[in-house]
Amino acid sequence: MKIGLIFPNEDRRYKTVHLGLGYIAAYSREHHDDLEFKILDTRVATSKETESFFNESFDLIGITVLSPVYFEVIRIFNKIKEKSKNTPVCLGGPYVTTVMEEIFEDTPAEFAVYGEGEITFSKLIGYLKGDENIEDIDGLMFKNEIGEIVRNKPVKQIRDLDTLPFPAYDLFDMDRYPLHRIVTSRGCPYSCDFCNSTFIWDVKWRKRKPEKIIEELEFLLQKYGKKIVVFADNSFNIDLERVNEFCDLLIMKDLKILWSTSVRADIINRETAVKMKAAGCYNVAVGVESANNEVLRKMNKQTTIEKVTEGVKIFKNAGIEVLCQFVIGSQGDTLETVKESIEYAKQSDCDYVNFYSVLPFKRTPQWDFVVENGNLATEKIHEFHSINPRIVFDTPNFSYEERLEAIKLAKKEGFYSNKDKKNWLFDVAKETSRKIQTLLPGELGEKLYLILKSIYKIRFVKKNNL
Repeated sequence: MKIGLIFPNEDRRYKTVHLGLGYIAAYSREHHDDLEFKILDTRVATSKETESFFNESFDLIGITVLSPVYFEVIRIFNKIKEKSKNTPVCLGGPYVTTVMEEIFEDTPAEFAVYGEGEITFSKLIGYLKGDENIEDIDGLMFKNEIGEIVRNKPVKQIRDLDTLPFPAYDLFDMDRYPLHRIVTSRGCPYSCDFCNSTFIWDVKWRKRKPEKIIEELEFLLQKYGKKIVVFADNSFNIDLERVNEFCDLLIMKDLKILWSTSVRADIINRETAVKMKAAGCYNVAVGVESANNEVLRKMNKQTTIEKVTEGVKIFKNAGIEVLCQFVIGSQGDTLETVKESIEYAKQSDCDYVNFYSVLPFKRTPQWDFVVENGNLATEKIHEFHSINPRIVFDTPNFSYEERLEAIKLAKKEGFYSNKDKKNWLFDVAKETSRKIQTLLPGELGEKLYLILKSIYKIRFVKKNNL
């Protein structure tokens, strides 16, 4: 059985292996011994490779859907049906779980997977082979004989992530990706009002053992070479004991890698931060969101700006650079609270600062608040990304004009950007860093990378607001 998997992201900024597709392919291989997979990543594929993919015959095509690339998804879907109208298409990914049945409106696929995808997609393959009843496949949406959309019950999540095989990295042209990405956990134990992670993954946070993370890391380094590593979790440091165990193993293995991850600034201590630095962590991203405690309270961030400040200080004192991320337009936000956040960012120890406009997602408290109290420009979330300036709603307490002024103030300081497009300078920087690590021996490559990164930050990032 031949299956095509597509990652539509031709104009997006980052070249990155889609781990979700890698996981569903690897899991399906374990449960079916007759599968042939082919992946199309439109960000890295040549035009010739893309055309060749669409000229092939598949028994099933899966497309992952993100809201920023939804219009590309529609074009791809239409192209598939023009080439082979009888090829079944299955949609999946975060945007499917966000909008649910609405996903069939512009892309009338035969199937859609919501929630965690490995088990559902593998059983869908079983259904197409005649081994499963479609009504029994949890986590699946499909059209019945009379064209009605049927939503089966949610799939039970895989509690032990260490039972999953590594993603099918062999399906990707790994030389085209400047970074290694690894997921070490799924979900988040917090319930911030803007995040739909709890709906996608459930509230329970699931973690992988440090030994399994190291095993996957060693596999990537041995087979595909040394690169910067990104641990792509919602928050890597939810469990500090696990972080310490992982860092101890990494130091003991003497792998000498540089790595980055997202963290909560209020879950850290000096000893762990120092150990992270010793293990190769050079950068962390912190979701500060706002410098106003009342805004943090209303978004259910479950922290204070004082705790965030202390955490950032701990990371900085350990020698780890910090990216601080803020949003404009949360519940309770006003022009004055945004000014407060901008002033805080100017005085903070953050190495990088990014301000973004709030984009509310369905099935979150933030969405409910906006629907009840605000004026949405559109209820189609995928249309948010084409609105410029990126103001998709306003409220009586924070008007459109005030939001526009807030964006202008953040831009003036070099803090604001809604750019997520391909950029040749960014690509060159990432490719150069990869080559440096490959060509230079030992820690020399890492040291030179950090020096060049500092130059890049000073000369280009702030100047061009990249």
